[in-house]
Amino acid sequence: MRNETTARLAPERATSPGPMRAVRLGAAVGGLAQSLTGAAGALLAHQVSGSEAAAGLPQTALVAGAVISAATASRLAASFGRRRVMAAGAVAAVIGSALVAAGAAETALVPILAGFAMLGSGTAVVMLCRYAAAELVPESDRAKAMSSVLVATTVGAVAGPNLLAPAGAAAEAVGLAALIGPFVFGVVGFALTALILGAGMADAPRPEPDRDTPRAGSVPISSAAPALAVLALSNLVMVAVMTMAPVRMGHFHASLSLIGLVVSLHVAGMFAPSPLSARLVDRIGAPRTAVLGSLVMASSCLAATVLDGSALGMAVTMTGLGVGWNLGLVSGSAMLTASLPREVRLRREGTGEVGMGLAAATGGIACGPVAAWGGYGLLAVGGAAAAGLIAAIVRRVDSEG
Repeated sequence: MRNETTARLAPERATSPGPMRAVRLGAAVGGLAQSLTGAAGALLAHQVSGSEAAAGLPQTALVAGAVISAATASRLAASFGRRRVMAAGAVAAVIGSALVAAGAAETALVPILAGFAMLGSGTAVVMLCRYAAAELVPESDRAKAMSSVLVATTVGAVAGPNLLAPAGAAAEAVGLAALIGPFVFGVVGFALTALILGAGMADAPRPEPDRDTPRAGSVPISSAAPALAVLALSNLVMVAVMTMAPVRMGHFHASLSLIGLVVSLHVAGMFAPSPLSARLVDRIGAPRTAVLGSLVMASSCLAATVLDGSALGMAVTMTGLGVGWNLGLVSGSAMLTASLPREVRLRREGTGEVGMGLAAATGGIACGPVAAWGGYGLLAVGGAAAAGLIAAIVRRVDSEG
């Protein structure tokens, strides 16, 4: 009887590799659109407003939109399936990209921020792809499935920032401002993402109901606190320290191409190490992997205070920041979804994304004023301190367990 119940609760393998390929391809194309538009956000806000303190506002609007989208998507997916919900989220990002482009043409900050709020749905779609992949495989393969999607995301996400200069040149060639170009590309990228996910993705079969299966409300959210702390603090540090990096590089006259390269290296660090992170989760456990991630992030932030003013130093430290974030993301996601039935997992996934979004919003709001008041070094030191909290929290919970 126990084996039969376990079989009903465990996710079933996809009947063909097609749905998994669609999830990976959708994540790659969506990652390209996400990283390209995101990289241009701080530069556009700084240009339109003329204020460094406003540079973090697009990121704040983006993560606020991602919070709402992730919470809504997790609830709707239980009724309508991931495929329809995620395709709709990509369509909303198409509209957001167009709205930002229109605001940039009019040099109006309000429509730009509104557009970035809608672009948050695209961020949510890209990030939720890892959970969609995990649902297509047995529990023992979830970390590997999530890492494979994160690797696929790397392909597009690394390419995106390097299109800043070409997209700007294309816009100028037709008489538009350079920073409108990335958002025109974003319209195309998110439209393709919606098509790929809507046509190729499949919803995992729902397990048969069982009276012994825990319901979403019967599992206390406090049991997810360590995982939520890992995800939220990792995102807080990454967003706060990285958002101001392009602006800081602009202060020492780095070109758009060089800024795009540094952002690409950072994004590569965020996603490319995913197979290694998944392997570490399998070998040493998710909590220890989370502690390692916190140490990498803290070290990168502290190094940024020493190497500030150097493009090479910024490239090294931002890459390290991305690697630490990846360790936190994979380990935190594994901790969050471990041994939970589908209904509870969907709610937890939404909670995790909301926590990450709120933390990122905090980082986006604070990073501009902190950097304007105390310099980029102070911002980086604050990031190191926040990263250290991850290790403290996980070690405390582990010792109590």
